[in-house]
Amino acid sequence: MKLNLWQHSVSALTIAGLTAPFIMPAAQAQLVGQVRCAKQSTAIFAERSAASPVVRAVPENQRMTIAENTAENGFLAVSAPSKGFVQTVTLRLCPGGNPNPNPNPNPSPSTCRRVTQTQGLIVRQGPDVSTAVVGSVAFNSQVNVSTTPTTSKTDASGRVWVQIAKPVSGWVSNGFVNVPGSNLLNCQ
Repeated sequence: MKLNLWQHSVSALTIAGLTAPFIMPAAQAQLVGQVRCAKQSTAIFAERSAASPVVRAVPENQRMTIAENTAENGFLAVSAPSKGFVQTVTLRLCPGGNPNPNPNPNPSPSTCRRVTQTQGLIVRQGPDVSTAVVGSVAFNSQVNVSTTPTTSKTDASGRVWVQIAKPVSGWVSNGFVNVPGSNLLNCQ
C-alpha cells in the first residue's frame, strides 16, 4: 500500500507523539499541601511499593495531605496523617471540593486521636500482648499519642502498636500491617 506525503507526515507525528515523554506545562498546579481523601480503606506505605511495610492503615474518607507535586510508579507521597506513600488510584477529592482548606501546607500535627474500635482498646505497658495491662479506653473516646509523629512499633505477629500518653500512659494496638483499617483516627 502506498502512502502519500500527507499520510507519512500524520503517521510520523502520531508515532512521535506516542513515544515522546510527557512534559508538564510550566503553570502546573502545586499539589504539595493539598488534601485528598481515601476512596476506600487503604494503606500508607513506607516506600513506593505495595510490598513495603504499612506505616498506617486509613479508613474510607480519611483526609491525607499531599507531600509532592508528581506521582511516581502510581504512588504519591503524603505527609499526614502519617508520612509515607499511597497509591494514587485510592485518592479522590474530599467532599466540599476545596483541595486545600488549610493554607498552611505544614500544619502542626495534633496528638489527639479518637478510638474507632467498637470494643475499645486495652492499654498495655509495652508494645506486646504479653505485657501487663495498665488500663483501657472506650470506643469513641479521645486519647493523646505520646509524640508527633506518632511513636509506633510493629511486633512479630504484624500488630502495629502506638504509644499513648493520655488518659493512660502505655501502648495500644492500632491494627495489623497490610490489613486495612485503624483503631485510632485523628480527632476532628
